[in-house]
Amino acid sequence: GVLSLLAGTSLRVNKQPLGLSSSVAVKEANACSVTGIASHSGGLQKDRTQALEMASQNVLARNIIRIPQKTVACKGLKQMDIGVFFGLEPKAKAEQELAKSTTETAAKELSSEISFNEKRPRQRKRKAGDSVGNGEETLGLVGSIPPKELGTRESRRSKRWKGEVSTPGKNESENEKNENGTKKHENGTTKKPCPFYKKIPGTQFTVDAFCYGVIEGCTSYFLTHFHSDHYRGLTKKFKCPIYCSKITGNLVRCKLRVEDEYIKTIPMNTECIVDGVKVVLLEANHCPGAVMLLFQLASGKLLLHTGDFRAQTSMERYPHLLGQKVHTLYLDTTYCSPEYDFPSQQQTIQFAASVAFEAVTLNPRTLIVCGTYSIGKEKIFLAIADVLGFKVCVSRDKLAILQCLESEQVNSAITVDWESSQFHLLPMMQINFKGLQAHISKFPGKYDKILAFKPTGWTYCGQSVALLDIKPQIRGKITIYGIPYSEHSSYLEMKKFVQWLQPVKIIPTVNNGNQEERNLMERIFRDWMIEAAERKITCPDLSQPLL
Repeated sequence: GVLSLLAGTSLRVNKQPLGLSSSVAVKEANACSVTGIASHSGGLQKDRTQALEMASQNVLARNIIRIPQKTVACKGLKQMDIGVFFGLEPKAKAEQELAKSTTETAAKELSSEISFNEKRPRQRKRKAGDSVGNGEETLGLVGSIPPKELGTRESRRSKRWKGEVSTPGKNESENEKNENGTKKHENGTTKKPCPFYKKIPGTQFTVDAFCYGVIEGCTSYFLTHFHSDHYRGLTKKFKCPIYCSKITGNLVRCKLRVEDEYIKTIPMNTECIVDGVKVVLLEANHCPGAVMLLFQLASGKLLLHTGDFRAQTSMERYPHLLGQKVHTLYLDTTYCSPEYDFPSQQQTIQFAASVAFEAVTLNPRTLIVCGTYSIGKEKIFLAIADVLGFKVCVSRDKLAILQCLESEQVNSAITVDWESSQFHLLPMMQINFKGLQAHISKFPGKYDKILAFKPTGWTYCGQSVALLDIKPQIRGKITIYGIPYSEHSSYLEMKKFVQWLQPVKIIPTVNNGNQEERNLMERIFRDWMIEAAERKITCPDLSQPLL
């Protein structure tokens, strides 16, 4: 009678879902059942072992109660499996058998399509002949967008591969590294194919393409600047020629320990011949050492790769671009959307400097902080330091990076003495309330407030119409200004540059990972060129002789 009543109770319990509310419902619905159990058990204890001892020998003999031999097995039982004590099979076991049978059935169904050792089909690599790849069949007219390739956003999210670390349990052939320190598959190909927009057609050059290992047909690797999303994959084991600016070469040597013989620095604004191709490095207005690459092929065709850049009017006076017809423009499209219409760098710098000056004037015990990446944002923190008359304190690691710039202005403005400086430079990821609180706690009793600047274009949401509309985040004695200081072109700056250059073809190098984004940029490029053509008809260039 006890077991029968207990079984009935368990059935009612099992109908309820797990959770506090269901427990209360069970207690209320089964109050009479619990009372019945207590009256018939004659002192039945809560301990499960004592409850089992009260079960009759006949029940035990019939194996209706199955006692697990190992306690570990009990861990696999769910609350729903109370029926196992009354002769039923565990639900967990039944679910495992069902899953196993389902898997076997699915495997049989797939056997006709995929053989036992066959791998999933991969996208075929572009054929490489005498050059890396001409790419002409994929490069459309202005605004035409090539087939889908791995976008920068997706590549940043992808797992970073380190050539010097092998994966346990893999075949040695899979972990085989070639002489350049890059990982190769069994068939000798690189880990993943290099997208076409990182190749310069008609040459054996690639640009910012180190994460693809040794690229078939490539003899010269160009690096536009020293930001991790561009040099990713480059290690000290790399043994191919790397062409870059002097500052970028210093950083590659200092931080990545690449051997000197493979670092080929090119002077700025100077024509150099690389494998029979004329190459000119132009200032990109991005970060120290960042360059745009101008290639002139043997046919005379000009191709301009902007790398990461912030377009400015002074670029229209570059001697190597004046009067030239650029055929293909590889364009940094980081902010190629109308909502990214943020202020100029100079406006933002003046705003930050005035806010910092006012804060220190009102309270001399205010600590000023500016966020930075490994390299970049130098203009803004140098301007603030100049207005305040402070030296900028940096970590020793940051000091080593800044010394690679070989700039007297920078060297004279920095220090590593945290106690003597009232202006600190911190990593961008530390510019938050938690990070700043941890930092100011290192200087107890020295500062009343902390004013921090987070200079990045990503801060801009398109809603503020003026810098004065920017509202800081304030918590206690910490104030954070997210200011729209970017080292990428705003939408209007990009548009103006393209309309001035008027290339035959435009290849977006950022945010090109899906069809929707590519279609959007295609429409934008077409609109820009149509507008430029209409303006040219309306306002003809009178400096040219009339026919």
